[in-house]
Amino acid sequence: MSGPDGAQEFGGRLRERRLAAGLSLAQLAACIHYSKGHLSRIERGLAVPGPGFTDLCDAVLGPDSEAVPLPSRKSGAKRSATTADAFTDPALAFAVPYRTHSLPPAGRFFVGRRDTLALIESVLEGAETQPVSSDVVCVLSGMAGSGKTAIAVQAAHRIRNAYPDGCLYLSLHGHTRSMPPLTADDALDRLLRLLGMPGECIPQHPEDRAAAYRAAMADKRLLLVLDDAIGSSQVLPLLPGNPRCPVLVTSRTVLNALDDAHRLQIDPLPHEEAVALFAQVAGLVNTPGKGTAGVPAALHRPPLDAAVTLCGHLPLAVRIAATRCATGSSRTVSDLVRRLADEHARLAELTDNERSVTASFAVSFEALDSAERRMFVVLGLHPGSDLDAAAAAALADCDAREGESLLDRLADANLVLRAGLGRFDLHDLLRAFARDLARRLPDPERTAAVHRMTDHYVMLADAASRALAPHRHRLPLGPIPVPEGGLPPTSTYEQALAWFTAEQRTLVELVHASFDERTDVRCWQFAYLLRDFFFVTKQWDSWIASHREALRAAQRLADPRAEAVTANNLGLALIETGDLTGADEHYEQARRLFSVLKDVHGIANALGNHAWIHFYRGEFPQAFDQFSTAFEHYQQAGARRNAAITLRGIGLTEVEMARYDGAVAHLEAALSAFTELDLPLDSAMALNCLGEAHLRRGDMRSAITSLEQAAALSRRCGSRFEEARATRNLARATEAAGDLAAARRNRSRALELYAELGPAGEASLWPPLRYAH
Repeated sequence: MSGPDGAQEFGGRLRERRLAAGLSLAQLAACIHYSKGHLSRIERGLAVPGPGFTDLCDAVLGPDSEAVPLPSRKSGAKRSATTADAFTDPALAFAVPYRTHSLPPAGRFFVGRRDTLALIESVLEGAETQPVSSDVVCVLSGMAGSGKTAIAVQAAHRIRNAYPDGCLYLSLHGHTRSMPPLTADDALDRLLRLLGMPGECIPQHPEDRAAAYRAAMADKRLLLVLDDAIGSSQVLPLLPGNPRCPVLVTSRTVLNALDDAHRLQIDPLPHEEAVALFAQVAGLVNTPGKGTAGVPAALHRPPLDAAVTLCGHLPLAVRIAATRCATGSSRTVSDLVRRLADEHARLAELTDNERSVTASFAVSFEALDSAERRMFVVLGLHPGSDLDAAAAAALADCDAREGESLLDRLADANLVLRAGLGRFDLHDLLRAFARDLARRLPDPERTAAVHRMTDHYVMLADAASRALAPHRHRLPLGPIPVPEGGLPPTSTYEQALAWFTAEQRTLVELVHASFDERTDVRCWQFAYLLRDFFFVTKQWDSWIASHREALRAAQRLADPRAEAVTANNLGLALIETGDLTGADEHYEQARRLFSVLKDVHGIANALGNHAWIHFYRGEFPQAFDQFSTAFEHYQQAGARRNAAITLRGIGLTEVEMARYDGAVAHLEAALSAFTELDLPLDSAMALNCLGEAHLRRGDMRSAITSLEQAAALSRRCGSRFEEARATRNLARATEAAGDLAAARRNRSRALELYAELGPAGEASLWPPLRYAH
């Protein structure tokens, strides 16, 4: 019997190559997944293989320098099994193992994730209740190194006995640097081979191959694990269409096009589980796989806690770090912590001979399109912990809508995190990766992006500051470009307070970053614009630290007006924390500079603020005289808010001098002015002062009325500090009035508020903080 044209020459050459390689017929058949009998027919020229056969042989035997072309078929020659007939024609049927398993072994070290495993199990166990021909798909998505594969394998081992036909595992190599992602066509080829189909029977056409795969899965109850998918298009052709064969998919992206999939976000480990993983991998405990139970509470906890925190609780990073200081290594956990503490060198520490956090991130980054990559890189220039789309758009030089779209796509790829409505964040290690990339930008491009960002924040902070303190005397900040989309809503007090609350950490970091980069104008301006927010929230540590740097920046600029204003605002923060000496020095510094500049308003501000030094030192006549001098200037200048603030100081001084009638009159006048000017925080402060005046002169009914109004208004304007002060004095007033139940409630509430305030609450108890400019 003769074979197709050219078949004998092709088969003879194949036999020569096989023998030269020292392989038996059975060994070559095993390597290329063809049956031994069919391979024998090819060598004898009695059968013609499919188009992919030569590539498979070349991969095993090496390229053929004397290659013989693949023979063509004779007309009417018997065709190979290239369709789903292999599953339906008894003559072409192949043996399928009773139970098919290709699962990797479960890792030795696996910690926690109980809730996630339970959710996966509940989703996959629901397969039996799904309609016929539907797919049950569970997608585990998360950032690189978050442990998705380990969770999927662990879950599959836990439930595989529920599937009598076994479990198939296939890596799709979506993010394997050493090889391209598996195509759906190649994936189907591998799955069919895992199911037992001989290579010569696998159809060549993708649709035929998919039909053969679905036919093979139609009557099975089998678990399919598809690891490391790069996109939905890679997964969709691999869905079996049989709810008795549920599919567990892992991916760094959320795979939005898998419409009916159950999605679980895999986050970094909780702190205690990360500590347990580190301890187990490093050999500090001998109970792998038992959660946190094997970690003694006192076992190197300070350095262990620090190490896993610096690893961002990311399982890949934790494992690498733990391996580097495993038992028998000369490196201690404390030494590792010292090295990881340097952000510039952190990623370099998180690598070993086979694994690298940076390499893992780089593969995700390289899968992005050019616009997404550019956005991710410029995010590395942002100094804060989170940002909104408008700030990202300023960095990337695009409009806010495009910025939000790019951030959404980065979030879908798990390269940024959604941190609340309209806000985005980066995991600590991804931020370090982005900053490494940003440092490689050309200097002009990096400088331009930073300038756009700082202009953006100065513009918004200026608008929000004006809404918080609309009658404040302000310095000109120079021209600041307004974006095409305009300003976000910060026109009301509540909107401005919400904006500052969301952006405060970024603004403080911009003060420090601007100082380090010697962009001194922006440095003092950011501190200047933060002052009104700090006055409301009493965040004294940030207030003082930012203004100290801003003062040095103003001095480097040789800008006496910026220096004077910053020194004055720094003195205010110092006096509120009880540092009278420091406040005195800065108020005097401000007064001298304003005098040189012949700035009458500035001189009055410094004088009015300095009056509080005398007040807190018990020098009440001197305080009264300085308040009165400042008040006269403000009246003449028409500065109504400043005049009312100074009246508040005069009234409190009169309380200390036992001039209660005058104190009440001045405080009521101040309250009236604040109410007319629609200044809720100043009104709350005036009511607090008025309540104290009534309390000191023994009028408990009036004191209680004023203090209750102060507490309510403080809550509305977001000042926990003024609410705490009002509630504490309410406890005193209600107790003096004989209402002991109300006194207990107020005292308990005051303690809660001071506890919430933390250091600000403790500092406010020094006797007795008042209300400066």
